[in-house]
Amino acid sequence: MRNTRSRAGRSPVAVNPYADIDWETTDQCLSQFHLHEPRNRIDPESATHDPSGEIADGGDRERPSPGDLIDKYGFAGYSALAVTEHEYYVDGTKHKGDPFFEDLDVTSWPWSQWERHGGAGDMIPIQGAELRGTVEGIDGRHDIVSLGTDLGHGRGQSLLQVATEIDERDGVSFLPHPGRYPQPEGLNAYVELFERVDTVLGVEAFNGRDRYPGCRDIWDELLVEFGSRRPIWAFANDDYHARPRSPENERFDRSRTVLLLDERSPAGVIDALRAGRSYIQYNGDGIAPAIDSITVGDDRVRVTSPAATSVRWIGDGKPIASGATLSLGDVSTTYVRAEAAGSSGAVSCTQPLFLS
Repeated sequence: MRNTRSRAGRSPVAVNPYADIDWETTDQCLSQFHLHEPRNRIDPESATHDPSGEIADGGDRERPSPGDLIDKYGFAGYSALAVTEHEYYVDGTKHKGDPFFEDLDVTSWPWSQWERHGGAGDMIPIQGAELRGTVEGIDGRHDIVSLGTDLGHGRGQSLLQVATEIDERDGVSFLPHPGRYPQPEGLNAYVELFERVDTVLGVEAFNGRDRYPGCRDIWDELLVEFGSRRPIWAFANDDYHARPRSPENERFDRSRTVLLLDERSPAGVIDALRAGRSYIQYNGDGIAPAIDSITVGDDRVRVTSPAATSVRWIGDGKPIASGATLSLGDVSTTYVRAEAAGSSGAVSCTQPLFLS
């Protein structure tokens, strides 16, 4: 990230995660970082939700292979994937509420156990898990997604302790579905976490079929709270379990993160996540429009998204303008971010650009 200077010499944008991107050559990589081992059999050569809503959840006698999950997302056009199973779910058995035992400290890894390997031109594999930690002011345990480490269980620690352990193992993390948790103390539960652990990269702004719309309000509040001193990046994921769901609740290929990759490798994926070189998409009942470029120059920010039906700009949590180009001269917010809308509720959202 670097400052983006106008011809007058000042920097209208202090932090721009897209500043160094060559949009002509950079690989746009559809990605999922919050998925679960399939609970039912799925069709690996289908780009639609499995199974149908008519079957009984878990009704298949034979445990389905997570390899089919990897293949299914590959068939749908994805290039990077983390199978992030719950810390309490091991080998098809749910141990939620059980006392910790060592066999719980595992992740859905390596992919070779399902005869999937990843590599050049294939799906990029990322090791991960959905862990839990306690948070003062929030009832129950709060989930946190670990990426790039072998940590498989939070062991009843605080969320801060779990995030710190992920960091100490050279991994990164983010908070899934923050809108799920009642927060009587506002953002107090999160501020210390983000202040103390730099590798908690951000929050999930879309989950599945936008199960928790309040996630984006929390994201915007955090952006205002921290500003450019501590960027909070957005993630979007399906949280897919391969469970039968009614059409309005189907999760497959609904929410995703689009990485802008310099290098197609696990290290390249983690580097892009750290730097915010991404945008997020929610398909709704349509297809979210691709973003071809996000550029800054002459005190303007421009989003190029030919398939978008409209573009609106958000600053400090509120709509401030519309149109593909935003003039920064009259903008006094902490940050701006763009939402490029498609049909049937689909939208693609940029990461924030923080203003000087």
